Amino acid sequence: MSERNPYRPGVGLQPAYLAGRDDEIKRFGRLIGGSPEIPGNARLSGLRGVGKTVLLQRFKDVAEEATWSAISFEIQPRQNSESNLMSAIQSHGERLKESTSIAYKARSIAKGAADVARSTVRVSYEGFEWSLAGDLEPQTAELGEMLADLTQFVVQHGRKGLALLLDEAQILTDEKGSSGNHALSTLVAAVSTLQKAQVPVVVVLCGLPTLAVNLLNARTYSERMFQGFTVGSLPPEAAEEAFVRPLESSAISADPALVASVLDEVEGYPYFIQLWGAELWDTAHDAGLSAMDEAVLSVTRDRVFRRLDSDFYEPRIDSLTPAEQDLLIDAARCAYPPLMVSDLNGQSPKSPGNVNVLLGRLVKANVIFRRQKGQYEYTAPGFVDFLQRYSSRQN
Repeated sequence: MSERNPYRPGVGLQPAYLAGRDDEIKRFGRLIGGSPEIPGNARLSGLRGVGKTVLLQRFKDVAEEATWSAISFEIQPRQNSESNLMSAIQSHGERLKESTSIAYKARSIAKGAADVARSTVRVSYEGFEWSLAGDLEPQTAELGEMLADLTQFVVQHGRKGLALLLDEAQILTDEKGSSGNHALSTLVAAVSTLQKAQVPVVVVLCGLPTLAVNLLNARTYSERMFQGFTVGSLPPEAAEEAFVRPLESSAISADPALVASVLDEVEGYPYFIQLWGAELWDTAHDAGLSAMDEAVLSVTRDRVFRRLDSDFYEPRIDSLTPAEQDLLIDAARCAYPPLMVSDLNGQSPKSPGNVNVLLGRLVKANVIFRRQKGQYEYTAPGFVDFLQRYSSRQN
């Protein structure tokens, strides 16, 4: 039995057991399998802490297992422009070309040149021409040419196509006016044009719930381009598996009553499951216990919330302005969910106009998102409880 903590709280860390995501993984496998004859892309969205990044990494594995090449990276705020997004894709593409060439040469040596040659598919997109003077905008054409060239390269080196997987994609938002940045619409238009020509390229955009609205604003046809994969909290049976299965190789077990209590606390959110499990396991291990029970929970609970606040919630509020923080403290006194603007106006001393401006800034900071007119939700589960704890510490 292992003496190592089997839980892995963190950003995008693969858990010892990935529970409750089989349907999404199978759907993505079918999407890859149908391309390019049936073009398809995926929009992977959900609150923070639901395991989107972990699932995105699993999608990359699925693509590579299906003999596709994959580029995967996290969008940074500076990449919310056509030129910077293209530079990022180009940089990752060059690294992919290098690794693909090395792997191709290794397969050639192992299999013999004749075998590899028979498995190589040379692509020529007959009747398909990129033209900067044609229907495409210059930067859309430039990005399309880049993706077409990269896809052709990997196919010529024995792969079936190219999968582009972008995390934190809610950062990509088109600015109003023709002179602003339009990275998202440029990406969508380039991929759409390629797929119409049956170029084997697939895109997965992963991000917060605002991603769907951003896509629709960028290109009205995007809702038909992207299959929606909405990732939520795990159902009870899967949540129990996610908590209990990692302990199978551990010297420490979990009492059934403890399991029930933890599942009630975490509400099925994968990050919370990993965090509670890690802290409980450490407490039991340090005390020389062979099982985590209710007594272990009672002495660990405060430490769990301190770590949850410092690791998960406080970084989201520390970067805000004092006025934005004050509005969130006012929001903690409102009924939730959802956060109603009418309720917030009753709790806040700020003018309704100022409240609306601050709400817009909080949306841009990805702390909240608009569910519908006059109604907002937090992007992180349990955030309202944190705000209440945070508010009490400020008084």
